[in-house]
Amino acid sequence: MPMRKFQHTVTADDTSAQLGSGDLDVLATPRLITWCESAAFQVCKQTIDSDHTTVGTTVKIEHVKGSAVGSEITVLCAEPINDGRRLVCHVTVKDSDGEELAKGEIHRAVVDPDRFMSKCQRVL
Repeated sequence: MPMRKFQHTVTADDTSAQLGSGDLDVLATPRLITWCESAAFQVCKQTIDSDHTTVGTTVKIEHVKGSAVGSEITVLCAEPINDGRRLVCHVTVKDSDGEELAKGEIHRAVVDPDRFMSKCQRVL
């Protein structure tokens, strides 16, 4: 299965201590999830009509190894699988030594932006 690569360097702003999800200066799981969701968004954008977009619906990530500030991180995102209701992207995150840091899947729904936003505005 072809995978697209997205590179990141862990900075002090990406740490658990900075984001409030822990007290160590290591890559925070919320930041790792953001990088995975961003990768899935970019990959899915290439597979849908230009008058639509995608929104995240489900995140399933297992973060199994820590990464210090300065670490080079690669998010690998597979082309989405269309299950009829949403696009499902499998992601793997590796460090510069090729060791797996995380893996999982991101689900995104295809939506009409105007219709989606009009529903959000009604809630306000």
